[in-house]
Parts: sequence; C-alpha cells; structure tokens
Amino acid sequence: MADPHVTGLRSIEYNVPDVATTARFYEICWGLAPVAEENGIHYFRATGAEHHIVVLHEGGDTGVRTVNFAAPDKATVDGLHDKLAGLGAPIASAPAALSTPGGGYGFSFDDPDGLSYAISADVDQHADATMEKDRPFKLSHVVLNSDKAQQQTEYYRDALGFKISDCTARMNFIRCSSDHHSIAFAHANGPSLNHTAFEVPSHDALMWSAGRMRQKGFDVGWGVGRHGPGNNVFTYFLEPNGLVVEYTAEVEQVDDSYKTGMPEDWEKRVGGPDRWGFADPPSPLMRQAMGGTPQPPGVIFE
Repeated sequence: MADPHVTGLRSIEYNVPDVATTARFYEICWGLAPVAEENGIHYFRATGAEHHIVVLHEGGDTGVRTVNFAAPDKATVDGLHDKLAGLGAPIASAPAALSTPGGGYGFSFDDPDGLSYAISADVDQHADATMEKDRPFKLSHVVLNSDKAQQQTEYYRDALGFKISDCTARMNFIRCSSDHHSIAFAHANGPSLNHTAFEVPSHDALMWSAGRMRQKGFDVGWGVGRHGPGNNVFTYFLEPNGLVVEYTAEVEQVDDSYKTGMPEDWEKRVGGPDRWGFADPPSPLMRQAMGGTPQPPGVIFE
C-alpha cells in the first residue's frame, strides 16, 4: 500500500486507582453509557456509532494507557504496521483479530515518547447512533504533553499520515479526518496526558452537559470559551482521578485547502486561548493537571 494512514480517533484507555468510582462518574456525571465489562475492564460508549470511546483499567500510574486510532480496512492496518516497523517503532502486538469488546483487526505500538497506541479496522459499530442534547457523541481529541512536540508532530505526519492544521506557541494541532484536530502536542517538560475532549452536538448541548456536571458538584476549571485553533467551544473539568476532561462543540471542519497557521499568525488573530475573551484563565489545579500531575477534586457525587 502506497500511503496508508489512520482515518480517525476511536477511543482512549485510562489507568485509574478506583475503577468502580470512575465508571460511575463516566456514566452518571459525564454522560457515557456502559457497553461491556470484561476481567474488571470497563468499556463506555457515546451516542455515536463507535463501539466504545473510553476504557478503564484499575491500577498502574494514573493517566493515559493507550490511544486507539481507526483505519478503513485490514490492508491499511497491515500497511501501517509494516511502515511503523520499518521506521523502528516498538511493536507491542502484531496485526491480528482482536478479542476485546467490539472485535476487529489491529495491532499496537509505542511512539517515540514511549506512549502506547493501537490501530484497528472492522470494529463493531452501533446501529442506534443518535445526537442527544446533553451527552457526548464522540471522542473529539486527545492533547499530549511532550518535550519533543515538534518531533512528535513530524513523526505522526510521516508515520501515520496526519496533517498539520495549526501551530501556536503552546501547541501543534494535527488531524486525521475533517476535524481540525484529533491530536495536539503541547510543548512541555516531558510526555504526559494534557486533556481529553468529548464532542457534544452543539453549544447548547455543551451548556446542558456542563450544567449536569455543576449539579453533581464539579467546578468548571476553565471556560466557557471558544478556542482559536479549531474554533471550538469548550469547558473543562477535573474528573475524580484528577485528569482533565473537556466538553467541546462546533469543531471546525477542514480539508486540504486549509492553510496551516503558524505561531505568528495566531498571535495576530487571537490574544489568548479563548477568542471570546470571556473565560478566566484555567484554575491553578487545572493548570497542574494539564501539566501532567493529576489533581483529584475530591467531589463526592451520587
């Protein structure tokens, strides 16, 4: 295959210290639905077609365990495996039928920062996909911290077929679909999870979702605002383990005609990460959590 590339973001897997509490959070507070549980591992779906978008594992260092990408078919999975192996990427598992919920065909590997990724095709899809006013319909994007953000950006472009949408002084935004970004790399001191974003159908849906979180006792850590790159509406929270989760809406749709913005372009267009100028800066706890140090909020929810 001449130029195999990933075509979307499927799911994120987390290590958490208390899987039961975290599972309750994602169901009754965040708006996801349990779809499977095997060997103590919990799988959650959004309202969209993707079989699952969040997977919870108990134990290990709190944070991201694996990020899962989509490929259109088995041939692309094989092509990406061969390409990554040729580039010297550590292959954790070779292409094979998957026994996890949703099935499919895929493989896993580590990137240059040592983070775990998987690529799969032919995963089961839900036939009852819908849009609801206060629930996420997909996993929108994952932002990762790195002390090699530029090298990571170029690696994902060259190895996985991502395209660079925008670069600011803080982050590089890259895409693998029409969404402005599915991954972003934040310039930081080392590799860690910055935040995970879940897309809801509209600005109004974002407010409904944020309202539910407030009613459950969770404070808004940043927002509501509208970002520059991606033009998406946002609001951020700390989930029970101190990881950062975002509701987002109205993510900009782009194609190959989109002109990549550079830091100097964004400095001219937007004075900060909220183009409205409405949102206060992220809270101190939010900043620490985005920097890779989880900050559990201590909320007791029902």
